[in-house]
Order: sequence, then C-alpha cells, then structure tokens
Amino acid sequence: MLSKKQKGLLACIASQGLWGSGILFWPLLAYLNTLSILSLRIICSFVFAIILISYTKRFRLVKSLFTEKKIRTNLILASAFIAGNWGVYTYAINSGKAIEVSLGYYLTPLMSIALGRIFFNDILNKNQLIAITIVLCGVAYGILSYGDIPYYGFAIGFTFAIYGFLHKIINADAISILCAETLILLPFSLAWLFLTEPDYGLIHYPLKHYLLLSGTVFYTGIPLMLFSFATVTVRFTTIGFILYTAPSINFLLAVFHTHEPIKTSDYITFPLVWIALLIYTLDMLYKNKKVR
Repeated sequence: MLSKKQKGLLACIASQGLWGSGILFWPLLAYLNTLSILSLRIICSFVFAIILISYTKRFRLVKSLFTEKKIRTNLILASAFIAGNWGVYTYAINSGKAIEVSLGYYLTPLMSIALGRIFFNDILNKNQLIAITIVLCGVAYGILSYGDIPYYGFAIGFTFAIYGFLHKIINADAISILCAETLILLPFSLAWLFLTEPDYGLIHYPLKHYLLLSGTVFYTGIPLMLFSFATVTVRFTTIGFILYTAPSINFLLAVFHTHEPIKTSDYITFPLVWIALLIYTLDMLYKNKKVR
C-alpha cells in the first residue's frame, strides 16, 4: 500500500508526463486562436471536474472554498495565473517556440524552490545546494545567450511557480480545487466564445474537432488535478525538482519530433540541468535508503 506522500510523488510525475507531451496535441487545434483554445480548455476541464465532484459527492467542499475570504482570494489569483500560463504556453507551442517553453518550465522549479525556502522554511542539504547552483549557471547561460529576453519563458516560469505556491497555501483536495478554479474562469470563457464564435455549434465544425476537444481533458484537467494533489502532499522543494520532467519531455520532442532548430547555447544549458537533476535524484535515493 502506497503512502499519501508516495501517491503525491506519482501524481506529480504523471502530471509532468502529460504536460510535457502536450507539444504533440495542441498544434492539432492551431486553426483556432489562442484565447478560443484556452476557453475550450477551461470549459472541458469544468465539465470533467463536475463529473468527478458528482461522483465523489464533494459539492460542500467546493462551496467551502468560497466561504472564507482568504481562500477565495487565493483561488481567484490561482485561477488567473493558471489561465495566463495555459494561454502563453499554447501560443508559444503553436508559434514554434517549444524550446523556449522548455526553458520557461526549467525556471519554474527555481522559483518554486525559492518560495519553499522563504515561506515554508524548507531546508536544503549540501548536495541540493550544489544541484541548484549548477541549474542556476545553466539557465543563466541560456538566458544570456539568447541575445534578447525570452518573454514566453519568463511568463511561463513565473505564472506556474506562483500557481503552485498558491495551491500550497489553499491546502485543499485536488478535485475541489480544479472545480473551483474552472468555475471561476467559466464565465469569461463562455463570454469569449459567445463574442468571437457566435456560430459555435455541432454543425460549425466536423466531428474530429469535438473529439479533439474531449482530448483536452488529458492535457488540462487530469494533469492539473494530479498536480494539485501533489502540492499538498509533497515537499515544495521536491515538487520543484520533479517539475523538470515536463520541460525535458517537451525539449526532446521539440528537437527530435517537430525538428525545431536548437541554439548552440542549449547544448550547455540543458546538460547542466540534467547533471543537477542526477545529483538531486541520487541524493534523494540515498536518503530514502538510509531511512529504510
């Protein structure tokens, strides 16, 4: 029987696998504009969340998230940050900026680790500090080598780090948070589609389109729910390093599948990040073995 922490680790890894492979899915909806894709993601995720809420009978838990002013405020902020993250990500992926997206998600754990140290007093040992230093050098070199500011990367890294931080503060179950966040965003999504897609209906698009829409749940609702569960069961610094999984998958698919041009600086940045990950992983394995 897995412990709650172990389930949280598996959930975090699974969410990163789904998010990382999204580079293969979102270009299939590139015939729509970014805000329409974002709106449809939110609507489909809300429907998915309502089904789960109905099955698990958690309506009271969702309602309780809106009763306390502090939690309600954090929910609204978290919803805004995840919507911004999804929007920038989708636009960047469909604009051939997948490698810059990877850089952005490599920045996310650095910000998460900093937030964990400042607000949750997470303590890092010597090996973890070495890993962080290597990552800082690699990411800094990549940023300086761009020649200009990677706006998409910074926006993605910042919005997702803050989103994870707010989840840690809210400290609620994953299904209820997913339902609450998509409920907050739902009116804006419906309004956008009503104003920009007035003929949106079953006749307007072929069946393939609606099959693709149902697939958005696997890259939006499900990984978001898994990540939400992980944020309240796993140390914030540990989540910070697991978040490197998605950009690694994203980077490899961009290079070997979509054949996006790779910059010379990337041959320095990404290997340094992977070395840091190896150091951190070995350190975690050693500690777990010592505990057993």
